[in-house]
Amino acid sequence: MNFLGIDIGCTSIKYGLVCLEDEITVDKFDFIFISQAARTRKYIDALTYLVDSLAPFQAVGFGFPSVVLENKVRETTPEFFDIWNKVEPLVQSRNIPYCVLNDADAAGVAEVYRRQAEALRTGVTLVITLGTGVGSAIFLNGNLLPNTEFGMLEMHGMNAEDYMAASVKTRDSLSLGERCGRLQEYLLIVEKLLTPDHIVLGGGISAEFEDYRSYLNIRTPLQPAYYRNQAGVIGAAMYAAYKTHQFTLITSP
Repeated sequence: MNFLGIDIGCTSIKYGLVCLEDEITVDKFDFIFISQAARTRKYIDALTYLVDSLAPFQAVGFGFPSVVLENKVRETTPEFFDIWNKVEPLVQSRNIPYCVLNDADAAGVAEVYRRQAEALRTGVTLVITLGTGVGSAIFLNGNLLPNTEFGMLEMHGMNAEDYMAASVKTRDSLSLGERCGRLQEYLLIVEKLLTPDHIVLGGGISAEFEDYRSYLNIRTPLQPAYYRNQAGVIGAAMYAAYKTHQFTLITSP
């Protein structure tokens, strides 16, 4: 059974058809980059195109960089609130089962609920996604606490994501050591706040984890996202299958 996963970021949309068998696979995985001019209309057009062009599938999951409650994007992110208000009626008119969740929560779902991740379903697991911004997903014994925003922690008089997100490396012309120094600062803060048992780093850094690992020195066991930059797509599809009663999440250790 194929489920469409759509991971919506601030500069691009990742998507793919996810097969949820014993070995999870992703077909037609790709990106759509969204230019800054007329962004809202381009997001709406791209999402409509994906839903129509990749059919048939059993359900579609959308991961938004927003607070999401009961399949609704909250008004706290006006652009994505407007986008979903235009896209949801289109999905409904096609009689397609769907669900919406926070994009970092989607990545966390993929990492924590995969069959071989028993350790991550024990104690407190923190999944951090590093991209244009910083997303977070927290799980206690395999149960998700949705819509956390640990990219909003204050660091040096600004939001943490404005100090150490992946996009800052280019903006501030940071060396690898400088970028890792900022990430190390951040990890020490969240470690002190949460005392997690596991930390998973997702986003682009997951593919370069070995380059970063020697710079990071924290107590908590640290690992890259297993599904790398496909985690958000897989998790959105997985959660859509679960919410439409077509898939069972493994939530116990």
